[in-house]
Amino acid sequence: MKKQSKLAAMVGAIAVSVAVTVASCTFDEPRPPTPAPTPQTVTLRIGTNDDGDVPTRRQIEEYARQVNAASSGRLLVEPVYKAAGDVPRDWDQAVARKVVSGDLEMGLIPARAWDTEGVTSLRALNAPFLVTSEAAMKAVAAPAIATEMLAGLDAIGLSGLALFPEGPRFLFSFGAPVLVPADLKGATVRSPRSATSYALFSTLGATADDLSSQQMTDLVARGALRAAESSFAYEPTLPKPSTVTGNLVLFPKINTLVINAAVLAALSANQQRILREAAEITREWSVALLPSTANDAKQFCQGGGTVVLASEAQLAGFRDAAAPVYAELEKDPPTRALIAKLRTIAAAAPAQAPPGACDLEHQ
Repeated sequence: MKKQSKLAAMVGAIAVSVAVTVASCTFDEPRPPTPAPTPQTVTLRIGTNDDGDVPTRRQIEEYARQVNAASSGRLLVEPVYKAAGDVPRDWDQAVARKVVSGDLEMGLIPARAWDTEGVTSLRALNAPFLVTSEAAMKAVAAPAIATEMLAGLDAIGLSGLALFPEGPRFLFSFGAPVLVPADLKGATVRSPRSATSYALFSTLGATADDLSSQQMTDLVARGALRAAESSFAYEPTLPKPSTVTGNLVLFPKINTLVINAAVLAALSANQQRILREAAEITREWSVALLPSTANDAKQFCQGGGTVVLASEAQLAGFRDAAAPVYAELEKDPPTRALIAKLRTIAAAAPAQAPPGACDLEHQ
């Protein structure tokens, strides 16, 4: 009840109203002119767990720029970084819950996070070893299929505006490279919270945990952390040195742009249009700037990292090991249908050459 009151108050604050005072008059007195309405500025706060020079921040800032420009400054999107503070666990989910409750009007939340929050329609994006090429990541974020996946957010009081692709996720190992599933047996792997990705690591014999940077450093020093599921964009936050298996793409990171449904409903039709059109423009911007894995791997090597490549037989071993994850996901008919669609998209995408290795010992 408290959350509902808070949300109602917040929605009321967003609704645009113009008070017009009319001076009292008689038939013998001229009526003074009605003052022209003064446009009021509506500010929508958009939250993310991230901070620093990372793709999520750049996507938010581009979206804010598009909205502000299209509305001539009358509709503002205000970024809120580290929106949930220094929470020790479930940081993406903590921000998502703030949007659901109305503590934030909007959020940019990784698609992987929603499967712990009662949303199943985005799980297919995190199906292991399925969407692995840059071309496929661009295609699955297009409205033709994104709209269907985002619709699942309606059930928890959110409206999904767009999917912004960010890039592939890899295993960065600390010590010997990860080349076969057995390399993870009994190991701890740092991974942001997601029921689907955690199920993958469990199937591979590992335990996933959403550790902080400091916790990772401490565990690596004790030899207690085998690897981290991450991307080249976030590699600077990982302990060093690390080794990445460059042709083992686990799944993509794709961000969901969401708004509290009650907040959206309180806006005018024109304001809603601006938000949606800016979302599509920003999606296209994100697609155009999707980083090249080959270039990222080259820079990683130049910075002291190591890239190794698994053989085709080793890659097949990982795909085979993931079969129980698919069996569980596909118990849900809509998820099964979405996985089939993503499989078709991935198969039709142009083949992507793996990045070059930069460790002669393991080539």
